[in-house]
Parts: sequence; C-alpha cells; structure tokens
Amino acid sequence: MALAAAWLAILYMPLPASQVIPRVKAAIQERLGAEYTVEITDAQLHRGVDGVELQLVDLLVSKAAGGPVVASVPRAELRLDGLGLLGGEVGVRSVHVTSPRLDMRFDDTVDAASKNADLPARVLAAIGDLDRLLGPDGAAGALEEVVVTDATLLVAPRSRAPLALDGVNLRLSRGTGGAIALTASSARGDDRWTTAVTVTSAAADKARVIDVGLENVNLAPYSAPLAEKAGAAPVAGRVSGHLNAEIGGDGKLLAGDGRLDARMLQISLPGPPAPAPPRQMTLDRVQMALRWDPAGRTLRLEPSQIRGPGGQMSFVGSLGAPDKPGDPWLAQLQGSDILLSGESPSDAPLRLDRIEVEAQFEPTAGVLEIAKAQILGPTAGAAVSGLITFEGESPAVRLGVVSSPMPASAVKRLWPSFLASSVRSWIVENVSAGRVDSVSLTLDIPAGTLAQMGPHDPLPPGSMDLDIRFTDGVLRGRPGMPWIEGANGKVTASARRVDVLIDQAYVADPGQEGALSVSNVRFVVPELGLRYPPATVNLKMEGSLRRTLSMVASGAFGRNPLPSQLQISNVSGRISADVAVNMELDHEEAAPPPVINVVADMRDVKIADLFAGRSFEKGAFQLKVADGPPTLTGSGSVRGAPATVSMLEEASPAGGPARRKLAVTLTADGADLTRLGFDVSGSLRGAVPLSAELYLDEPSAPMTVTADLAKVGIDGVVPGFVKPVGRPGRLSFKVERSPEKTVVRDFVLESGDRSVRGAIEFGPKGDLVSATLPIYRPAAGDDARVEIDKGRGGITRVAVQGAALDLKPLMDAYRKQTSEAVGPAGRGDAVGGATKNLDVTAKLGTGLGYGGEAVAGLDLKLGVRDGKVVDADGSGRIGAGAIKLSTGEGGRLNLAGGDAGAALRFADLYGRVDGGSFVLAASLSGGPGVLRIHDFSVRNENALERVRRTTGADSATPAPARGGATRFDRLKVDFVQGGGRIAVKEAVVYGPQLGATLDGDVNYAADTVDLVGTFVPVYALNNLFSRVPLFGALLGGGEHGGLLGVTFRVRGRTAAPTITINPMSAVAPGFMRKLFEFRQDGRPGSAPATAGPGSATQR
Repeated sequence: MALAAAWLAILYMPLPASQVIPRVKAAIQERLGAEYTVEITDAQLHRGVDGVELQLVDLLVSKAAGGPVVASVPRAELRLDGLGLLGGEVGVRSVHVTSPRLDMRFDDTVDAASKNADLPARVLAAIGDLDRLLGPDGAAGALEEVVVTDATLLVAPRSRAPLALDGVNLRLSRGTGGAIALTASSARGDDRWTTAVTVTSAAADKARVIDVGLENVNLAPYSAPLAEKAGAAPVAGRVSGHLNAEIGGDGKLLAGDGRLDARMLQISLPGPPAPAPPRQMTLDRVQMALRWDPAGRTLRLEPSQIRGPGGQMSFVGSLGAPDKPGDPWLAQLQGSDILLSGESPSDAPLRLDRIEVEAQFEPTAGVLEIAKAQILGPTAGAAVSGLITFEGESPAVRLGVVSSPMPASAVKRLWPSFLASSVRSWIVENVSAGRVDSVSLTLDIPAGTLAQMGPHDPLPPGSMDLDIRFTDGVLRGRPGMPWIEGANGKVTASARRVDVLIDQAYVADPGQEGALSVSNVRFVVPELGLRYPPATVNLKMEGSLRRTLSMVASGAFGRNPLPSQLQISNVSGRISADVAVNMELDHEEAAPPPVINVVADMRDVKIADLFAGRSFEKGAFQLKVADGPPTLTGSGSVRGAPATVSMLEEASPAGGPARRKLAVTLTADGADLTRLGFDVSGSLRGAVPLSAELYLDEPSAPMTVTADLAKVGIDGVVPGFVKPVGRPGRLSFKVERSPEKTVVRDFVLESGDRSVRGAIEFGPKGDLVSATLPIYRPAAGDDARVEIDKGRGGITRVAVQGAALDLKPLMDAYRKQTSEAVGPAGRGDAVGGATKNLDVTAKLGTGLGYGGEAVAGLDLKLGVRDGKVVDADGSGRIGAGAIKLSTGEGGRLNLAGGDAGAALRFADLYGRVDGGSFVLAASLSGGPGVLRIHDFSVRNENALERVRRTTGADSATPAPARGGATRFDRLKVDFVQGGGRIAVKEAVVYGPQLGATLDGDVNYAADTVDLVGTFVPVYALNNLFSRVPLFGALLGGGEHGGLLGVTFRVRGRTAAPTITINPMSAVAPGFMRKLFEFRQDGRPGSAPATAGPGSATQR
C-alpha cells in the first residue's frame, strides 16, 4: 500500500524541492563519482503529458575540492521511467536542456594522455567505452531523446589561446534495435559546422559500427592543446570528412577507415603568445585517406596529397602503435611527385623525386627522434636527422642538415622558414642565383626557447652553426643594392652572427655603362639579437665610373648624393675605390639611409657637354667620404685650358644641414677662351684665373664666377673697355641654368672708373636672348644704359640711352662684323654683316667719334626687316652742321648733314676735308649705294700738291697761296658694299683747279685698300676735250677724264695707305694714258700693304 501511495503521489501531486533535490543530487553524484560535486538550486518532480518529468533549475557540476565548474545548466527537463522509480532506479528517457555551459576539458585530457605510455590502449579502450555508453546496457541505454539548445562548449579554456564553441545545438535520438543518431551543429552565420555520429544496432555477432561525419569543422578548438605543447598558436582551418569504426562484441576495434579533407590551414610555428604576430605556414588543402590495420596495430596513410603556396606532394605512410606501454610509436612517410614553389610566381618550381622519413616517438620521455629524412631530386639532395623533446613551454630541438651540390634556388626552397629564419630571410631576399657546393647546418635549441622567440628574435648563443660554400653566385647586401655576380665564396653563420666572404666578383653592365669588378667582399652581421641588426659591407671596386655613378644615383645606397646638374650619361672614366657600407636590416618600412665610407681614385674622367658643347677632359680626382666631411679634389682641362676642382662641406647659414660647395678654377688665355666659345681673340693678354663655385645640394642655387684681372690686359672684350696689364680689375657674375635658358645675373666688369654691370640671358644653344646693362661705362667719361632683347618674332631690339658714350668701339665692332660675314652665308641672322630684323633707339647727349668729332643731341630710331630699312628717323649735330636720318628708297638708309668734313672724321674715313654738305644712301645689309658731297675743300694733302706741281694746275695761283687747301665743287661716289668690302665702281670729284676719277676696293676683311685713278688739272677746261664726240674718248680718256691727267694709286692698310703718282702719264693723251695706269691685282686685297705713318687726320 505504501508503494501504491507513493506512486499515486508522484503521478498526481508535484513533489516540493525539499523532497526532490536531495534525491536527485544523490542520484547524479552516484553516476558521476566522487570526483565531482553537484549543486541544484531548484527541482520539481511531477507527472507531465508524456509521463513523469523532473525539472531542474541552475544545475552546477564542479570538480571536487573546490575545483572548476564543468557544467552549468540554467534549466533542464528530464522525462523519467515511472516504473523504475518504484524499484528505486532512475531511468532517463529524454533530456531537454537550454543554454548550458559545458567544459569539455579537452585540453586536460590531451595533456594527461600525452604523458601516459599506454596511450594506444587508452585510445582503443575509449572507442569501446563509447559503444558501451550508448549501447542498450549502458548508462544512456534508456535514453530515447536528448535535445540541447544554444549550448556553449568550452573546448580548451586553459590553453594560452582559449577557444569555445557558441550557439551549439545537440540532438540524440534512438532508433530500433538500439541504433543511435547524434548530431551537433552551429547555425551561426560566421561559424557554420555539423558533426554527426551514428551507431548501428548490434549484428548477430553483436558487432556494431560507429560512423562519424564532419562538415566544415573548425580545427582551432581541438588543435589548441596539442599546439600549446609545441609552444604555438592553434591550427586555423576547416576539416570535413568521414570516419567509421567496427566494434566487436567484446568492445575491441575490429576495423576502421576514413577520409579527411582540410582546407585553408594556417599552421603557426612556435613563438611567443599574442600580441606578437605568429610565424605561419599556409596549406591550401590536405587530403588524407586513413585505414586501421588491426593485425599490425597500425594506422595506414593511403595515397594522400598536400597542396599549398609552397608547393605540392603526394604521400603515403604509417603510424604504428606499440604492443606494450613504454614502447615507442613508429612513423614512416614516403613522398613523391614533389613540386616546391619559388619565392615569387615567376620562379620555376623545384622538382623532387621523393622524400623519405623514418621517426619514432617515445611518449614516456616525450621524445620524437627523426632517424632518417632524405630529400632526393634531379638537382637537389639533402639529409636530415634530429631529436625533438617535448618539455617546457616549447620543445627542445636538435637537428643536423647536410646537402649535396645544388642550385641556390633549390636551397632557398628546401630551407624551412622556421629554421634560422633571420639568416634564411636574408638569403631569400638577397641571393638570386649561383651554385651551392655544400650546406652544413646544426641546430641545438633548448626547451622553452621557441615559445619566447618573436618573429625577429635570434636563436640563443651556441644553438646554431651554418656553413655554406658557393660558386658563381649572384647576391647583394640588401634589397635595392646592385647585384654582385660571378661570386665565389662562403657563408658562415651562428645564432647571432653572419659572415659572407667573396674573393672576386663583378657588377654587371645593364647597358653601355661598363662593368665593375669587386674583390675582397666581406658582408658581416655581427649581432642578430637586435631588432634591426646592424650590418657592414666592405669591398674593393674597380671599373667604369659611369656605372658607379648610376648605382649611386639609383638610391641603392640611400639618398642620391650626386648633384642634379650632373648628366651621368655624359660621364666616362675609370674608378678604383675602397668602400665600406654600414646599414640596418629587417626594416619593414623604409630603412635609415646607410652610412657609406669611400676612398676613391678616378682617372681618365671626361664630362661631355659640360656647357655650350664643351667637355671636361683628362680629369683625375680623389674622393674621400670618411671620418669627417666628404672631400673631392682633382684636375683636368676644358678645351685645353687647365682646371682644378675641389668639393668641401661648409655650415649652412641658417643652421641647417651642411652644404657641399664645388669650386672650379679655370686658367685660360685668349686662345683658350676662344676655344671655349668666348669671342675674345686678340683683345686679351695674359691668362685669366676664372673661379666658379656651386652649391651641389641646392639645385636652384646659381653658380658664382669670379676672376681677378690684375695680371690681364683687356682691349675690347666689351666694346671700349681697355685695361692694361697691372691695373686692378675684376670680373664676377652668377649663372642660373635651366633646360630652357641660362641667365647671367649680377654681371660686373670693372677696372678703375670703367664699369659694366647688368644681366644677360642666353637660350638653350648659347645664343643671346637679352641683355640689360643699366651701368655701361666701358671708357672714361661714358655714362649710358644699354638694353638688348631678341623677341619671339626674331626682332632684335636695342636701346641706348645716356649722357655720353664713346661710339668709336661700336663703329669698329660693326666694321669687324661686316668683314667677318661673307654674304648670305654669314653667321646667325646677319646678311653681309647687318642684322636682318632690328629695332634701334638711341638717345645720347654726346656720342664721341674719331678725329676729335662728336655727335651732339643724338635722337635715333631705326627699323630693319629682312635686311632692309623700313623706318629711320634721327637727328643730331656733327661739327658745324646738323644731321638727319631718314628712310631711303629700296630699303636704304639716307643720312644727310651740313659738315661733311666733320662726318668723315667722325667715321674715321678721311680727315683732310673741310666743310661741305653731304647725302649718303646705303643699305645696311649690303648692295649698291651712293655718296654725294658739295662745296668742300681738301687741305694738307701732299698728293694733291705734287699733282698741281706736276701738271701746273696752280701756275696761275699766286705763290703764297699755292700751299693752301684745294677746293672742290662736287664729289660723287657709286659703290657696292658686301662681303666685308666696298667696291668703288665710279668716283668723281672736281673743282676749279683739279678733278679726279677713282675706282677699286676697300677690303675691311683684310684691312687693305686698293684704288686707282687719275687727277685732271684745270678740270673745267680739261674735261671739255673728253666731251667732244668721237675724239673725246681718244683725247680725254673717258667721260670724266681730260686731255691732260696724272694717274695715281692708293694702296696699303686702310688706316694708313700709300699714294703713288706716275708723272709720265701727264704728257700722254687720254687713250695712251691707260698704258701708264697702275694695274690692280686680280684678287681683291691681295696687294701687299705699304703702311705709311699718320692717323686718319693726317691722310
């Protein structure tokens, strides 16, 4: 009756918590054992729709003795077997749990398992225990359904990278015959995965099959405990696959197989915990086929494959479980069809035939021994042996590696990134090609070291020894530096130091710059323990100077120290140098510039097109960049003129960085300067010491040029500037160059009271563009301003303004210009020495000329287009008469004045004419012209006196007056100007007493005159015979001749010709007189000059 009453109470009356909780806690405690304690906040037992239900609130399961909570269940509903309760047994038929938090303690389990020598037996026993748990007779045998919603599974909470699974849904259902299906999944958008476990019903022999399916399962939570034992972060990636096991009636594993497919794996190498970024190895995909061999207690790896950025490999292998506790696990791996990728996609892969690995693991000691590891291929081979002891925060590693000869590219592919990573990184980045004759690597890394090493930390001292011998290598000091090729040498490295020694190599020529040979190369990294290890490179270099400058300018050695003004393509020569470079390695961003020390000798240096097409040649320099400011000294020549060069540093005036100043001294005489393109030939005596200074670090800074002219004689460098040797004088200016123009500023040429100052601008080809000379005083008494501007339309504009200016040098310069220009083929834009397009304005108070004459109040405007005068207007006064400038016919210039004698003396043409009015019509560009003078006299001309005495022309003149001036009524000269000469076609002059005819050449180019003519006495009467028809030519010798006449010749230098008279011609009639004329030479100006004394005023 009591049992019936209890049964009815359970069915129809809810039992309070005070009666239920103790019984439920005792029941759960009995199931879990003494290792756990159970706490329940509230519980209620009552009859539900489907039977007896037990509701639990805040169920906590903890490890005993104050241990951590392993399960926290806010609410659980259990459906119980009511009949079992009458018998005192709790049979759970279904469980519904919401938001539990479960600590799976997977990390502790793995840790314990790895320390037990009977691990294989435990693994096999665990599979049997799972079968018994879920079997009909197990603790969960009565379960029909388990539903868990929104669970949190703590997989490895005590690892250094705690991992958990959130939002997990679990469902267990039982089918007929004891079959069970268990699924676990996550519906989170960022972490979708599914695991399914099915257990079939028992067969006739009571064998059952357990099948496990995986879909997109995150490996990190399950790999965390294992990775932590290696001192690494968990493996990141996803795995899918299928595993099954057949369990016998006795609980033993009869068979098993499966396939796993892992994708996008990130395997972290041992290193410190976050926040330091882990060193990782990436695998795109790993496909494994597994089979359990019960007879051999071996897990077989059937044909499998691994692929990743580093390459791919097919492999098989085995993992043999020991027969008894304490014996080692045995592992074998055979790889084939191996391709190892290069460091860049363009590198060809390395092909290996096979990889063979034999190893064993002793679980008791935690030691993995690599007894044999061989890598064999057509071009590469290596062998590895070692011991890995799992203890502390990370394992101790002892490895030995040796290799057979192979290409350098094969070494880089075979070298694992986690072995001596600092040394490997340098080799990968800075060794491009070559042949490695041998490699020997020994590692001895203590336990716990790898766990503390960051990505840039070196191995502890004494833990590594590396020796590499190579030939025909291609390498460099660091990225950006030039490649050294053909290198033979060795690399030795320890945990903290790297040494690279090269006996002989060269830097190749990428174009036409020439190669460089290098020798005694020593690259040293003395301390790898620093974050940015310092490194030094020492070498000797010999070869092309242009190639060296190109490397320096490339930025490979830091900031380009070469001046922007230097065109490397124009430089040639040889260099021999000792170089030392100090730098820092391992900078992810831009590294600090290296410190470079150089002691170099440069020879046979040539810099083409240094300026205006001139080259620096035969140069020899010494460069020193070490122990103080850099210095450069040397010498050479420019077009034969000796030059010295020096460079030094000086403090910046603003307190900034030091400035490099280049100083060049060029010693040149007149001939040297002419070869350099300066038109000073014949006007310079002595050698000019030109000094130029330029700040190399300021591309826009001008070049300053100075010269002390005390020991130089100057005459005409600037028209009118004359300075004898010994008189003080100086020249200075600043040059600003650009691709478009060259500007000379602050130009100063002065000596005593003579001074020319201003600015001059030249075009890209050295042609004059403009000149502004606000102070133009080349001669004593000068006071003027001169401006010249060549406009875009090809018109040269010249403006002269001032109180006084000596015009004699300008007239001489014009004559010289016309004498140097030979017709239309003349230089520049001149034809016959005259500028084609010209605009001139001049306003002068006084313009000094020859013969003591001057033009006063000159106001001039002149326009010339295509060599023809299109606009001329001017006025002034010379001597006793005014002058007037106007535009003539046919593009000529008309000049008229009231004092012909003063005008002729002013122009240094003839100095013995007094008075007379004149009109001149001439072309500036050459061609015919005419000069007319009226009512003038010639005084003090000895030739005229001799003619008068010879012909008796002044017989009627009283004796006291016979030595006076000879008066003329008219002079007309027809001439043709061009090619540096004036051809007098016909000249006629006559007066009451005497007349004359004249023709010939005045050659300014050769500075000679050659004229012949006839003096006709008593011209008015004598010329009448020449005008008689038919007989005039016979009796008078021509239209302007006479019955009587004396032939003469003017010959010699234009400044002092000699006049020769033939008295015998006076008695010959006109037609016979031609026999006595002087013959002119066939070539103009070829007659020898007979110089006579006297100036223009004495002729």
